[in-house]
Order: sequence, then C-alpha cells, then structure tokens
Amino acid sequence: MAKWRQAVELALTDEEAEVLTALSRSRTEPASRVSRAAMLLAYLEQPSFFAVGQRLRVHH
Repeated sequence: MAKWRQAVELALTDEEAEVLTALSRSRTEPASRVSRAAMLLAYLEQPSFFAVGQRLRVHH
C-alpha cells in the first residue's frame, strides 16, 4: 500500500522570500519564473501541494 505524502519543509531567508515576492509580481520576467515563484510562496504559507494547486489554479 502506498504511503501518504509528507510535506517537505521549505526554509527561506527573508531576503530569498523578498526576491520570490518581487519575481511573482514581475511583468517582465518569463511567465514560467513568475508562476514558480508564486508556487513557492504559496507553499511557504501552506505546505500542501493540493492547496497550492487549487489556489493558483494549476495541476501537477
């Protein structure tokens, strides 16, 4: 039987979080970088892949 997936702890410094925030709000960066930054920030707030996917309307 398969095991439940466990959340991975995401450790970021304040400086790294600021960079991700700036990237997620950027209009000049490539869309893939913007969406990945938003995913990391959402995961930092709520470490659940399912919740992040629903919040950003993406799938695995």
